Amino acid sequence: MNLTRRARLVFITTVVAASADGGQLEFDGGNLPTKLNYPEYISQFISKTESTTPTNIEPLILGGNIVPSGTKTYTTGVRPTANGTNFCGGSLITPTHVLTAAHCMAGDIQYVSVGTHFVSGTEDGEQLKVVKKILHPKYVSETNSYDFLVLELEKASSFSPIALAKADDSDIAGGGNVTVMGWGATSQGGNLSTELLRIDVPLLDMDACQGDSGGPLITEQSSEDVLIGVVSWGDGCGRAGYPGVYARVSVAKEWLSSVATGIMFR
Repeated sequence: MNLTRRARLVFITTVVAASADGGQLEFDGGNLPTKLNYPEYISQFISKTESTTPTNIEPLILGGNIVPSGTKTYTTGVRPTANGTNFCGGSLITPTHVLTAAHCMAGDIQYVSVGTHFVSGTEDGEQLKVVKKILHPKYVSETNSYDFLVLELEKASSFSPIALAKADDSDIAGGGNVTVMGWGATSQGGNLSTELLRIDVPLLDMDACQGDSGGPLITEQSSEDVLIGVVSWGDGCGRAGYPGVYARVSVAKEWLSSVATGIMFR
């Protein structure tokens, strides 16, 4: 099913009302934030949300289209065994590094599947062992601030990494599209998709944001795809007027450069 809704893209850093430095969100009668602080999140304010909460890493994509096999091969799955099932998504950012969400540490991260079309097994792509997990030093589990985790791989992937967003966020333009990808459920409470799915979201007025925890939020440029966000969390599933939140890649540029050599920034 093709699920395309209209959205407004907004940057925030936390949606917790009582933060140490006073940042907050204030909701009006329509449940849309009227005060936004902190720039390390991308938040899409929506008419219907399907996403994850900080305490739930179950992947969710309601509807969406199947990604053609052999494309978007920088999209990775995070799994407990080489032939297991992906419980989080991720993005290949160098041949030996995957960027995912810090809250995916709640699962047993042992392998990533790179370039695979399928949610589990070893039929295609590469299944690479994770040898190191590097958590963003500012990550706060209670709020999912700086929800970034870099996975270092035992050996280099043969697939091409994705480019990362510019620090000034000029890769994000109103009126364009963003895309979320993952192996989420095709219906609320349903089974995971066996094949990689995508949902394309116009950046206009209203939107739906849905995807696997840790998975990529991208823009498709004329010459290449660009990673702008990491699927982080949302306030429940299918709740009208509540945000789905993505960790904003551009704010982590300095840290990413310090832990992974060879990242392609726009």
